Amino acid sequence: MGSAILFQQDESLLYVLTASHVVSEMALDEKVTLRFFDGWEISCSDISFSEASDLAMIQIPAKEIPAEHRKLYQCIQWDKESFDQLQRGDKCIAIGQSQANGYIQHEGNILESWIYMEDYGQYMLWADVAVEPGMSGGGLLDEKGQLIGILSGGSEDGELAAVPLSLVLQFTIDLSLSTQ
Repeated sequence: MGSAILFQQDESLLYVLTASHVVSEMALDEKVTLRFFDGWEISCSDISFSEASDLAMIQIPAKEIPAEHRKLYQCIQWDKESFDQLQRGDKCIAIGQSQANGYIQHEGNILESWIYMEDYGQYMLWADVAVEPGMSGGGLLDEKGQLIGILSGGSEDGELAAVPLSLVLQFTIDLSLSTQ
């Protein structure tokens, strides 16, 4: 189990973003099951993985989502300029699904917005925010509620690592998705 966010949608597809480690083992079975906040589920097999980051994009054909559900689903908002201005101490919010508690969010602060982490072999966003099992793939938001990263891992000390928005955007460009 893991979390994901609706990143973008157009007339034909919904693009769901998560951490690749959330779906990598499930993808071996060729399908992953997504459960939306309203309980509606769908199995998907169109998954793209980033070679550079802990990111995966799941594409869902819009025609497979009943209209009464699709009208409820909103894409996460993001702003590259706001992300670029993040500073140590800025407030942030980690959102996702906890294995024990359902949908949750925890507030905290940015420690570093761009730091190389050996454990991940890439640059990450580092924050002082509690996370729980199942939140990987969820979003790290700024205090305005805009996406600044995708949750990738956490420690027992209440610190988390997230794939920064700049790498998320590079991944979506590599997939040829249009941006906001």
